[in-house]
Amino acid sequence: LVCFLFQVVETNLVAFDCHWIIINEEINDVDVQELVRRSIGRLTIIRQTFPVPQNISQRCFRGNHRISSTLCDPKDPFAQNMEISNLYIYDTVLLLANAFHKKLEDRKWHSMASLSCIRKNSKPWQGGRSMLETIKKGGVSGLTGELEFGENGGNPNVHFEILGTNYGEELGRGVRKLGCWNPVTGLNGSLTDKKLENNMRGVVLRVVTVLEEPFVMVSENVLGKPKKYQGFSIDVLDALSNYLGFNYEIYVAPDHKYGSPQEDGTWNGLVGELVFKRADIGISALTITPDRENVVDFTTRYMDYSVGVLLRRAEKTVDMFACLAPFDLSLWACIAGTVLLVGLLVYLLNWLNPPRLQMGSMTSTTLYNSMWFVYGSFVQQGGEVPYTTLATRMMMGAWWLFALIVISSYTANLAAFLTITRIESSIQ
Repeated sequence: LVCFLFQVVETNLVAFDCHWIIINEEINDVDVQELVRRSIGRLTIIRQTFPVPQNISQRCFRGNHRISSTLCDPKDPFAQNMEISNLYIYDTVLLLANAFHKKLEDRKWHSMASLSCIRKNSKPWQGGRSMLETIKKGGVSGLTGELEFGENGGNPNVHFEILGTNYGEELGRGVRKLGCWNPVTGLNGSLTDKKLENNMRGVVLRVVTVLEEPFVMVSENVLGKPKKYQGFSIDVLDALSNYLGFNYEIYVAPDHKYGSPQEDGTWNGLVGELVFKRADIGISALTITPDRENVVDFTTRYMDYSVGVLLRRAEKTVDMFACLAPFDLSLWACIAGTVLLVGLLVYLLNWLNPPRLQMGSMTSTTLYNSMWFVYGSFVQQGGEVPYTTLATRMMMGAWWLFALIVISSYTANLAAFLTITRIESSIQ
């Protein structure tokens, strides 16, 4: 926890007006001082405490049980650094030992001879329920104070204390006890529950607004009398006035604008009235923007407003030529022209320098066969005519690379076209 708070302070994620509220049972006095030393802003800590007997000679004695001096002395370093969970474990073992001792004294002990952790068919212990009832009815005074069980199964003897500091940027500030809580008396100390409805009685606030239906509207405009306003924002303002008890005087911004920064750095409109402190509150259909947040404080927005357009969903139609959609018609025409051109070039190269065919071969390098060979290689199906000349092989190597790129692009676009629904707006 201390390391986390140190990292937060080092990365400048806090300011002097921040308020940290830490609820942790395991925090000790050393951790509290370290948190106060490294924190910026106000710090409030809620932790569990345990009553210590005032009589020093009785601190290490709990009934007929004697506790080690290293545990019962609150000034001992070992006791100060011990975790709360270890204290509860100690008292739990002590409570269980007292329950066993009481069972033996009352001669109601059930034998454990039939119990075995090895055999699977061993019978359950008959004294389990009675032992549990003895533990619930019993109690012990240990390191955590009085440990016993209430009707709801919890420990009613739990005490908490509230520590805190004031706001400030200086490190190493002192921490003071603000209050404590116990199940009997409740909350005690300097903390008080202040009700908001009484802290603004008699206060008159000056409110600036901008007319915008249906948020702020003029309901009554009588000559010689103040204007009366109504609307959604006015209803919110009236509810706050009735709850907190303040009164208000409302007026419209002189330029009837919401507010925007000027060339000289000043603001006009409703925001300008707040910046120059001519008004205490501004209320209207005001949009929260980063620029405005830098100069004025906004409350949590109580309404989101947006404009939307409803369109009729287009009917789905089955297109027989959907496989051609990934490429434009002009691109398909270029590909077809390229197939014809490359086929013609292959035929001319083989006509100028005929390849050597094997004896008995029935294939011939006609224009038809050249076209068919180029088309077959484009769709990755191969060809039937062997071309052995160097010029033809260089031509076909370039053509195969071109075909690979085109086929890969077509496959990717076809997959996207068939899986993603394209939204076409009918509004031009």
